[in-house]
Amino acid sequence: MVRFGPSGNDIKFYADGNQSSVDAPRWLTAMGLNAYEISFGRGIRMTDKTAQIIGKQAAANGVQISVHAPYYINLANSANLEKNYHYIKRSLELLALMGGKRLVVHTGCQMQMTREEALNNCHQSLRIILKRLQNDGIDDYWLCLETMGKYTQIGNLDEICTLCAIDPKHLMPTVDLGHMNCTAQGQLDLERVFQQLAIFPQVHFHISFIEFNLKGEIRHLTLADEQFGFDLNLVMKLMRQRPGDDVVICESDSIMAQDSLKLRDFYLQQNR
Repeated sequence: MVRFGPSGNDIKFYADGNQSSVDAPRWLTAMGLNAYEISFGRGIRMTDKTAQIIGKQAAANGVQISVHAPYYINLANSANLEKNYHYIKRSLELLALMGGKRLVVHTGCQMQMTREEALNNCHQSLRIILKRLQNDGIDDYWLCLETMGKYTQIGNLDEICTLCAIDPKHLMPTVDLGHMNCTAQGQLDLERVFQQLAIFPQVHFHISFIEFNLKGEIRHLTLADEQFGFDLNLVMKLMRQRPGDDVVICESDSIMAQDSLKLRDFYLQQNR
C-alpha cells in the first residue's frame, strides 16, 4: 500500500481549530491520508513526551510517521562528523518514540571540495555513522538519503543510489521529484527515474512543484503552479507498477495536506 501525507501542517489544519502536531494524525485520517512527516530541519526541539503522544495518536489512527533530520547535516564535512552523528541519533530516538522508522537526511554539499572528494567523504561518514548506530544498539530504522535541488549539493539520483548501496538494510532513497526537476531544468525524465529505482523495494518520495533558475531550486510552490511542474499522472502510473510499499510526502507550500489528497487521487485513478 502506498501511503500519502504532508510534510508539516496545512493552513487548513489550523483553520479547523488545531494548534499542535499531536492533533495531526487524527486530522489526517479524517481527511483520508495515512502518512505524516515532521521536520526537525531547523533544529530538534521536540521532547520525548511529545514524541510519545504523537506516536500513540499515529498508531491509533493508522498514520505512518517519518522525520526530516536537520538541514545543516553535511556528511561531506568530515570535521562535523560528531555533530552529524548527534543530529541523526537524536532524530532517530524521537522517531522511534513516534513509532516511525524513516529518517530523511540531506547528504551535504561540496563547499570548497571537488565533487569526487565531497562524495567520498559522504561515503566514509555514512559508514562510520552506521557502525556507531549499531554499537549504540540502534538497528530498526531507515536513513532515507534525499535527492537535492541545487547543483552544489551532493545528491543527484546516481549519487544517492550509490550511497544507499552501502547498506541496503538501513539506507533507502528519498526521491524528491521536485528537486530533481529543478536540476533537470524542467526536463525530468520520469520513466528513466523509475527504471533506476526498480532495484529498491521501498522508496520514500517527496513530491511538490518547485520554482527554479539556472542555479537550481528557489522555492516550493503548490500543485496549481504548473509552470514548474511535471506529469503527475505519469508519476502515479509508474508508481503503480512498483511493489507498493512506498510513501509519498507532499511538500507543497502552505496546502501540503490538501495537495496530498490530489496526489492520492491521481494514484487511485491509475488503479481503475
